[in-house]
Amino acid sequence: MRFHDREVVVTGAGRGIGRAVVARFLVEGARVAAIDLEPPADASDTEQLSWHGFDITDEGAVAAFFAGRNRCDVLVNNAGIPGEGALAALTTAHWNRVFAVNVTAQMLMAQAALPLMRAGASIVNLASVAAHIGFAERAAYCASKSAVLGLTRALAIEFAGRVRINCICPGTVDTPWIARLVGDGADRDERMAAMAGRQAIGRLGAPGEIAAAVAFLASEDASFITGAILTADGGMIIAPT
Repeated sequence: MRFHDREVVVTGAGRGIGRAVVARFLVEGARVAAIDLEPPADASDTEQLSWHGFDITDEGAVAAFFAGRNRCDVLVNNAGIPGEGALAALTTAHWNRVFAVNVTAQMLMAQAALPLMRAGASIVNLASVAAHIGFAERAAYCASKSAVLGLTRALAIEFAGRVRINCICPGTVDTPWIARLVGDGADRDERMAAMAGRQAIGRLGAPGEIAAAVAFLASEDASFITGAILTADGGMIIAPT
């Protein structure tokens, strides 16, 4: 098992991609600290898994969490929120909240985790294809995800030779977020098919597929990879419009 006796921290762990990431690391032998603002109703601690409910944009809460730890081998910055809305209706409060969760929280988590990371440790940040493709009425989201790429590259240079820091840009993945966007109307199937059709391979991604990519980048199998941006999008970027 690639992560036997490794200490892994995952944000946004309660659902979707984050839940799949937690499951993948547990299968591969890690001890996982799963963080979510509201842990799922079925969350329970085991010898391998502990749940922690706090706001990762709260610098004090982040510091307190890591103060209770003496080691971190892998940090997965997965938590994120949408930034929907036309520019004319976009408020600075909404813009700032999107950046706080999607970018600043990743910085805070890395800042607190890195002193506990030994040589060979790894950080994997989650961004989005929205860092590469513009989407109408998603200005805050697209801008925040682009910022994650810059953060990843800067930290990878700063900590080169000690900690590897990489980023994954998922495409459209079958998560509760996508289900909410599609809705439950009479045209749900049509809207879901349109979502699937955005990928060159003609389907949505599965959370487990993104989790597999996270585990790869965090593992020694990727020991020569740092500062990389891995796009896992089913060919969304190359798909004909």
